[in-house]
Amino acid sequence: MVYRLVQPDGTTKNSVLPGKLAGNVTLKIYGRLDCARAIASLDHGYAKHRVFFADEVAAIAAGYRPCGRCMLAEYTVWKAGPQPGGYFPWHSPPKHPMNP
Repeated sequence: MVYRLVQPDGTTKNSVLPGKLAGNVTLKIYGRLDCARAIASLDHGYAKHRVFFADEVAAIAAGYRPCGRCMLAEYTVWKAGPQPGGYFPWHSPPKHPMNP
């Protein structure tokens, strides 16, 4: 079987290995393949927006953020935004309602 994975630059590449993470191309969110929220959304049209990544580094490089349901630790760091001296690999911080 051949799998189509999104690369860090946003292009796709065929792979004999499946991706470790899935994402939503519309919302630019990535998460685990067994995410209950994503699985529940498959019957509601999510499948046509689903993409796959080899790993978290590729998902972040492609501009995606972590899922708040299945990747809570990563989401918490992303949601807090860049902190002085802290680890923040994502391209863009969250948008807070009070700071547009």
